[in-house]
Amino acid sequence: MRGFLRVWQELDLTDIEKHLIVVGELSSECFACHKIGIDSKSKQCPCCGISFKYTGFRRKDQINYLRKVRQENPAMIFIDFDDFKKALNKRDAKKLLDL
Repeated sequence: MRGFLRVWQELDLTDIEKHLIVVGELSSECFACHKIGIDSKSKQCPCCGISFKYTGFRRKDQINYLRKVRQENPAMIFIDFDDFKKALNKRDAKKLLDL
């Protein structure tokens, strides 16, 4: 039997910023250009043209929904959006302190 588990792994934040689709309750957003209203099944942003490699979720993840997204795009890497935002905030704070 297979299931979804949260795994902590070091990833390149800049790469995620450039290739992330954020799925919300009603629509999705390209994190790179902030275009909203994108279909969550999209593999590419219709506005800036970047290809999506990562998916983050604003809503609480439901296993059946994750399975559906995985079937539609098996190469997509799921990330915890809250963890990503915290990592970005830490990075940005460090940049400010290093000035």
